[in-house]
Amino acid sequence: MNPMLLFAPMLVLQSPQPPLPEVEAKDLAPAPRGPMVPRVPDAGAERSAFGQARQAARRGPSLPALQLPGGSVRVKDKIPDISGWRAYAIEVPGGASVKAHVVEGRKGWLRVLGVNAWGREEPGLLQNRIATGEPRATYKNPGQEARTIYFIVDTLDSNMTGEAFTLEVTRS
Repeated sequence: MNPMLLFAPMLVLQSPQPPLPEVEAKDLAPAPRGPMVPRVPDAGAERSAFGQARQAARRGPSLPALQLPGGSVRVKDKIPDISGWRAYAIEVPGGASVKAHVVEGRKGWLRVLGVNAWGREEPGLLQNRIATGEPRATYKNPGQEARTIYFIVDTLDSNMTGEAFTLEVTRS
């Protein structure tokens, strides 16, 4: 018997996934509040005047965030400025989970951080700490009340201002 025939039922049973709705970041409303600046090492830091400008842009009390709509969505966006990051706020109901994954753009030079309002990790957040070239983070709300979580797309190179990417946010 040909072993390839064993895979035929799996291919037949898989139904095609409907495409997620796409939104442009410029059409999203700003979140009422952004996360505090996370205390993570800057992977794009360099010793130059440009690197010092990036460090200065990354200092501050909080990051401005865009509010993501309910449901799963694909967000087309760009790195807005020299700081190299963009934050998105998302409401996660109790017991629900959400995954943020960069699916288009220079994925090897991006990472996704999941943080709470204080810029820290909390139970339920799972980061992709090993550089695999697949920037993603997930959150499973362990409590019963809704929580606001922030996903931050961060650059690993210092000169990526205006770099386009697509973030896919999947709820389950």
